[in-house]
Amino acid sequence: MKLTPQIVLIVVVASLVPLSVLGYLTIAGMTSSAEEAKQGVTTVSQEYLTKAGEEAVRMKAQDLALAVQTYIEAKMKLENKTMLTTFDLIQDPKFRSLGAQRWGAKEYTWVGAGNKVAGRDVAVILTHPAFTGQYEKYLGVDVAMLRWNETMPELYNLLLKITENPEAPKPVCGYYHWDDPETPEKEEIPKYLCHYPTTIKVYDPISKGQLWVVVGTSAYIDGYFQYLTQNPANPAENIASEISKSVEGAIQQVYYALGIAAAIAIVFVIVLAVFTTSTITRPIIELSNTADKIAEGNLEAEVPHQNRADEIGILAKSIERLRRSLKVAMESLEEALK
Repeated sequence: MKLTPQIVLIVVVASLVPLSVLGYLTIAGMTSSAEEAKQGVTTVSQEYLTKAGEEAVRMKAQDLALAVQTYIEAKMKLENKTMLTTFDLIQDPKFRSLGAQRWGAKEYTWVGAGNKVAGRDVAVILTHPAFTGQYEKYLGVDVAMLRWNETMPELYNLLLKITENPEAPKPVCGYYHWDDPETPEKEEIPKYLCHYPTTIKVYDPISKGQLWVVVGTSAYIDGYFQYLTQNPANPAENIASEISKSVEGAIQQVYYALGIAAAIAIVFVIVLAVFTTSTITRPIIELSNTADKIAEGNLEAEVPHQNRADEIGILAKSIERLRRSLKVAMESLEEALK
């Protein structure tokens, strides 16, 4: 390979390869940072959404507990009773409508009652959206009799936590797993539940004890919380989307900058090729032709580029000394032959 293509190739490799590596590392770093940022935003946002969902469940139970308490107090005053029974509430359509509400994506509320009676934990459901039709007969029945302690132990234990402070029950919140009856596949889905007690007791004719009226509600993790995360106004989705757009725009700018840099490198290579041809390659070819003339016996040939101060000038001076030496030798030989 001739000298000019070699020099051009070296310059191309030296210019474009580092440029390509730098561009790749820049884009890879930007993409990686963007993914980390998106993941961080999504994770933090999901944590806050979960906390917001839990707070919404607690507030829903608290607000409804106040409404139920107000209704029962008004009912007691209207009927001139000092205490209602569980049957009084179960047989009251307005109470059941007030206590069993739908809200959120697929959430609902219910009202129950519980306490310790003769040293035994008792918990009954007074109104529930699922306790209608053929299941209405289970209202007022101790959930232990419904075998919830066997079929739904997590939920059963949460229900009974309200009886841990029989003199002054406190709100109880926690997670349990529930098999959504609306899905064909059996799947244990996490739900967040809150029980909020009222300050009212009702008499239970079955257990013959006084039970605290308690309002409860819960939310599916893939229900209320997923409803929030799928909401177009969700900040996490918006921020993650904006990060993606910004990164895509930045990557386009990098590609644009790399294109400009590559164009500049190509122009530089062309200029270098012209410079190499005019200042290095061509003088070397001229010196080579001059050396050929001297070798053919033309000792009067003029050696160019002797005035240059670089290596080509050194080579030209060496050829000139060789020409003079050969010329002196030839003249001496001719004198000797005369």
